Amino acid sequence: MKIFDRWPLLELKLAQAWHNLVRFMTTSSQLQVWQTPVANGDCSWHAYDPMTGRSACFGSEAEMRIWIETQYYVK
Repeated sequence: MKIFDRWPLLELKLAQAWHNLVRFMTTSSQLQVWQTPVANGDCSWHAYDPMTGRSACFGSEAEMRIWIETQYYVK
């Protein structure tokens, strides 16, 4: 008769469940906006909407703001 130590399996399942719960609780549904530097010293602007799955990249903050306004305010 073989005896299995079930604690490592239970510990793994609990760790996975905890990780999934934390990820679910911390995932934001708000629009995310960030900028990244480009080679010439300027910045590239990015936006991601987790509610719709839409994302976009822009060459200027003004272009990004126009996109946001047309997505959420002009209907």
